Order: sequence, then C-alpha cells, then structure tokens
Amino acid sequence: MDRNTAFEQLVNDYGRLISRIAASYEADKDLARDLSQEILLAVWRALPSLRATDSMRGFVARIAHNRAITYVARAARRPASVELPNEFPCPAAQLETVAIERDNQLKILAAVQKLPLAYRQVATLILEGFSPTEIAEALGLTVNAVAIRSSRARAMLRSWLSE
Repeated sequence: MDRNTAFEQLVNDYGRLISRIAASYEADKDLARDLSQEILLAVWRALPSLRATDSMRGFVARIAHNRAITYVARAARRPASVELPNEFPCPAAQLETVAIERDNQLKILAAVQKLPLAYRQVATLILEGFSPTEIAEALGLTVNAVAIRSSRARAMLRSWLSE
C-alpha cells in the first residue's frame, strides 16, 4: 500500500474520532478543524513508532489527546460559537427531533469543554466508546485512575446538565 492510500485509510478509519476529540478541546468550529489537521499530521508522523502490540485506535487517541493538550496550553480560551446548518437533511416533520438532538449534543459538548483537562480526556474517550482499559492505555494511567476521573467527570457533567 502506498503512502497516499495508507493516509486515506487512516483518515477514513479515524478521521471522525479525531474530529470529535478536537471538538472537545476547541469550541470554535474552524479552529477545531485546524486542530484535527494538526492531530492527523502528528499521527501520520508518529506511525513509525507504532508497536505491533499497540491498538491503532488507542494509538490515535493518545496522540490526539497529547496534541490537544499542547494546543490548549498554547491557546487562550475562546468563547464557544455555534453555527446551525443552512439546510436540514430530513423532512420537515423530523426537524424538531433533529433540533432537539443537536441542542442536546451541543449542551453535552459545551459541558465537556468546561471539564478540567484530566477529566475532559477521560470523558471524551468514554463518549467515544473506549473501555477503561483502553483509556488507561491511551492516556498512560492506571485503570483505577480512569475510574476515579470518570466518576468525577460524570458527577460534574450531571450537575451542569441538570441546571
């Protein structure tokens, strides 16, 4: 497989994961897209260090979080901005349902963005369906530390989302 095909495969397999992780660290849609590109580049550059025993998904998540932490450390906090799509891809009867789901997603994303960094990392990976063991591997933590951070993040999110 040539480099271009391999990169396209990487983007197809993990592009959405990377985009969601970037969005959990950057509220501005355009800046989150830039961060996603930085993460993809970092993953691509780090591929030679991938060990045969590593999970590709965990490898990508670890690099994404590390790059996002560097980004957050460099960037000043920006206010969240929300853009609604110009067109809705569903019949008018479903618009209310789509609007409610989108609103819920935006509320969750805004709440996740408010979490302290250590809790945000764990919460983002939980929302991506990672197991505690996978999260521990991706973030270099123990499973017990993941459980503690997860519990605290959930409590904070519940509190904020119930307001």
